[in-house]
Amino acid sequence: MSTNKRSLLLLTGTALGVVTGTTSLLVSYIRREIARRGYPSWEECRCDFKTQETIFQVWHSHHEQRGETIISQEWGVYLVHLATPLRKLLHHSTQALAILNPLHRYIERVTLSPQQSYQFAGILHASTTNEDLPEPTFQDDSYVVWRREILHVPHHLFDACLRRLYPVNLPPSRISSVEALPALWDHASNLPLPNEGTLLETPVGTRIDCIGWAAAQISYCTARR
Repeated sequence: MSTNKRSLLLLTGTALGVVTGTTSLLVSYIRREIARRGYPSWEECRCDFKTQETIFQVWHSHHEQRGETIISQEWGVYLVHLATPLRKLLHHSTQALAILNPLHRYIERVTLSPQQSYQFAGILHASTTNEDLPEPTFQDDSYVVWRREILHVPHHLFDACLRRLYPVNLPPSRISSVEALPALWDHASNLPLPNEGTLLETPVGTRIDCIGWAAAQISYCTARR
């Protein structure tokens, strides 16, 4: 065997060793982080990968304040009739991507009481009109509750799912029906997300790590315990 061939084999073997060692260390780190953060296992998870026949996988999103309304746009792809092994792969890949995400962005599960709902509506109102809402007495004034609505369902690849979260005044006669609003709060934008789903059923204060760069790139897979 010539010297060149021996050198090439040596370099190839060294490169394979480095790649194998690096991969092993990376896998070990991801496993330790999954355990430390308390991500749910496949058996425990309530993610869309496990529970939904059709999955809308978000690859980009944008949400903003428009007046007193929060508008969210989500672009993604529909995944239909996936086999169970592929669903498990997506579950584990989601957790790995969240751990390796250099932005360390996360969403927090919160609850807005009727009083907090009024105050939050007042903050949004003041930011757009420079006028403060009057302080409520709750015996004479209306309650403010927040409602979610899907405005548009995407029909093709570059079509966006459009959602909104908006305040509604309730008269005193309906005070007994007022309930606290479960919500997902994005600390990066300091705004709630108009999203629905099983993440709203997690305990208050739960941190959900983002999978990518967008706030709506979240899943039950990365809910911390």
